[in-house]
Amino acid sequence: MKKLKENEIIEKVLKVNKFKSLNPVQKEAIKMGILDGESLVVSSPTSSGKTLLAEIAGLKTFKNRKKMVYLCPLVALAREKYDDFKEKYEKFGLKIALSVGNYDSADPWLSKYDWIICSNEKFDSLIRHEANWISEIGLIVADEIHLINDESRGPTLEILLTILKRILPKAQILALSATIKNAEDIGNWLRAKVLKSDFRPVPLFYGIFSKNKIKMFGREDYFLREDLAPEEAIVENTILMKKQLIFFLSTRRNAEALAERLSKLVYHFLDEKEIKELEKISKEIERALPVPTEQCKRLANCVKGGTAFYHSGLLISQREKIEKAYKKGLIKVITSTPALAFGINLPNFRAVVRDVKRYIPGFGSVFLPVLEVQQMFGRSGRPQYDKWGEGILIAKSKQDESDLEEFYIKGEIEEISSKISNFSSLRMHSLSLISNRFSKTKIELINFLKGTFFGSKHEDFSLIEDEIERIIFLLEKWNFIKTKEVKENGGVIDKKLAPTILGKRVSQLYIDPLSANLLIEGLKNFKVANDFTILTLLAKTTELKPSPNLSAKDLIFVEEMIFKNEENFPFSIPDQFDEDYEEFLREAKMALIFLNWMEEKSEGEIFDNFKMTPGELHSRLEISDWLFYSILEIGKILNFEKELMKKIRKMRMRLYYGVKEELLNLVKLRGIGRIRARILFDSGFKNIKKLKKAKVEEIAKVLKSKALAEKIKKQIE
Repeated sequence: MKKLKENEIIEKVLKVNKFKSLNPVQKEAIKMGILDGESLVVSSPTSSGKTLLAEIAGLKTFKNRKKMVYLCPLVALAREKYDDFKEKYEKFGLKIALSVGNYDSADPWLSKYDWIICSNEKFDSLIRHEANWISEIGLIVADEIHLINDESRGPTLEILLTILKRILPKAQILALSATIKNAEDIGNWLRAKVLKSDFRPVPLFYGIFSKNKIKMFGREDYFLREDLAPEEAIVENTILMKKQLIFFLSTRRNAEALAERLSKLVYHFLDEKEIKELEKISKEIERALPVPTEQCKRLANCVKGGTAFYHSGLLISQREKIEKAYKKGLIKVITSTPALAFGINLPNFRAVVRDVKRYIPGFGSVFLPVLEVQQMFGRSGRPQYDKWGEGILIAKSKQDESDLEEFYIKGEIEEISSKISNFSSLRMHSLSLISNRFSKTKIELINFLKGTFFGSKHEDFSLIEDEIERIIFLLEKWNFIKTKEVKENGGVIDKKLAPTILGKRVSQLYIDPLSANLLIEGLKNFKVANDFTILTLLAKTTELKPSPNLSAKDLIFVEEMIFKNEENFPFSIPDQFDEDYEEFLREAKMALIFLNWMEEKSEGEIFDNFKMTPGELHSRLEISDWLFYSILEIGKILNFEKELMKKIRKMRMRLYYGVKEELLNLVKLRGIGRIRARILFDSGFKNIKKLKKAKVEEIAKVLKSKALAEKIKKQIE
């Protein structure tokens, strides 16, 4: 009977995915006991069917009346998985949820759902809020497990899995990744069996472009036109094969310049229908903002020509439109920073890594790790689109060709390693562990960290112990924890650790304790708190790092603002010869950008004046909104001055909507953004009271929309 049920699960998963049978990786996973609750680390190439294993294990978990939580490193990847699972499995009665935002909630509504897709950070925040449904989890899927190796994302995933191992000892863990050199180390840490495979349903071949030839490894070489630049020659060759490709480049500027260049070539390969559809998408991309920026216009022009650049400086809506148009085959070429190297499923035949070096401050230009280049190559050759895929490098000389072959084609992938020894990460997660009572003493905290991937790999823990001693000292100094020495025979043998109410709240708010203390001390020390000085304090937090770069033009405006406000800062201004002075100028520039936004400057004006892209601006605005919210929550505990909190509330609203104070009353109306609110105000409708007295026709005349005018009147009434 048990076997029949398992067969039913496999048949169901195969049917919804339109596959006839399991592939070798999936068959091996069944043999290894994935349907019997065995934990697995699956290390196999992109497109080898790892997600299907999660679906099989997820259905078995559902049959056992338990929940599956699917952890993703990126919000975009979480959304893609959610859409995919929802389309395939909701018809079978599964309730599927996506939870990626709002770090200050236990999301009790998730208790009604069977499969929960979360970003790593969101799930970490759910644990901090002690969500009561977590005990119902039977399966934990950790996608892209190799990102434990990532400086910024890795520590959260590592601590999260260590906690889950402890609080859900019977839960099945499924850790998925493209090839990991030391997968056995991950397996030992997670107490999981290791499934390593080179199987790929669509073979991936590597090549190196040099002069007019792509030297292929395992396939016949390509000979391209000699009169074209390398990128144009590769694009022409790809399009003539009726395929698409992604270029990976080191900087946004390189990605934008190449997309513009290639659009002139690609346009000649488009048919009339494609030109018409791209024209429509181009207009949507250009109009993503009420007032298009220069970047919006440049991107729109590229899209008209069948290309697009892609990086974090774009708005999310623009990125989604590019992905959709690429999936439809309308956009033929994407030029990207490494932003597209993870997870998202695109019909890509070729991945061309043009720039194999990246600039790192303090180190200069360094070669990309083999693992990262392999991730980029892995975007190519998807089963539903191609019979094979290709990963291409571009050599600049004969010696370069030889070096690329030796290092990236024949070279070994690096082992992945833990990044939790980073002091900033340890600080944030230590407070969380103390606040949630996972670690009630210093020895318990150290023992918990010994249970991490770092702890499983390092016998010498003295470095971490020294860091923990320092962190405990700081957390107590900041009044986030209280400590008490544990003595035996006259000597100190341990230290009890307990969170304060303030410390518990800081942990729940998911901000760095260093940032929380900086904000608390700053708000206590204000002599005259004005918009600029408050925003500069905000810009000093770790959440808003790295600060924007500073140009000679910026320096004039920034130093002028600092000079005007030098008596009002709640901290000492560094001496201009101190090494901290330049960073302070960059923080002040961030504050000035926020101030411009609150003064109703458009995204285009901010880009022209400060070279901050719309995508980056809106990302920083989102973080700032959370920091202001955190200040208000902390203020409830510390009883900050009422007038200061009132000012913070107004600033939060102004920064959220990007308006002067006089428009705050109007922007609260649905359908009225910063531009329409300004039009209404300047036309005499300065508040809700005046709108209430006005006739629909009068409002419609100003807004040029009777439907919107009626909607406004309905809200007011």
